[in-house]
Amino acid sequence: MTEKSIIPISFADQRLKTFIKEIINTNYTNEKFIFQSTSEKDIKTITSNILVTDDSYFFENSKFVNNFQKVLLINTSNRNLKIDNLDQDVTVLDIPIKFADISKIVQVGLEQIHSKSLRKLRFKKFTYDPQLRTLYANKLSIRFTEKESQIFACLIENHNTYLSKKNLLNMVWSYNESIDTHTLETHIYSLRKKIEKKLSLSNLVIFEEKKGYFLNIDIL
Repeated sequence: MTEKSIIPISFADQRLKTFIKEIINTNYTNEKFIFQSTSEKDIKTITSNILVTDDSYFFENSKFVNNFQKVLLINTSNRNLKIDNLDQDVTVLDIPIKFADISKIVQVGLEQIHSKSLRKLRFKKFTYDPQLRTLYANKLSIRFTEKESQIFACLIENHNTYLSKKNLLNMVWSYNESIDTHTLETHIYSLRKKIEKKLSLSNLVIFEEKKGYFLNIDIL
């Protein structure tokens, strides 16, 4: 069974927070994703593609909001929101708003992000095909398992920074409490060995104890 995506919701407006929390804790279900009420503390480290928030939280915590590819911004103040010059896709929703509409926009957003993630990535020497889970160049080729491919994709998307074990676990296993760091380490060990053996690439996936994992994209 495919694991559901986690969609964090974080509001500054207490009434909106209570209302949405009651909905997601009672009768709301979706096959593709689940909403998760997220505290201000947790939003600093959470890893996801989409965030649902309100205007007050958005502007007060912009440096954390920038971690998301798409933001659903609920306008609780009925003012003209200036959201120009942003790196990510922001959809402004005026209240009153139906929760079903939020859900639909999230579903479309996830489909768009997924479609974008399936495009081939071309590096200096190698090409990565996410659909085939294959990294190749000339006569060299390697095919990843599904989990190896997810890990590799996360490292590519965050190639300009280190990913902690916790963040990588969250990204690949979606907060599954039964998964521990040993599982992650085993997959990355297998991934490294496979890359070194079949592609003759050493030090592609780098690990530093206090920082986490890093993809040395320059050698690709």
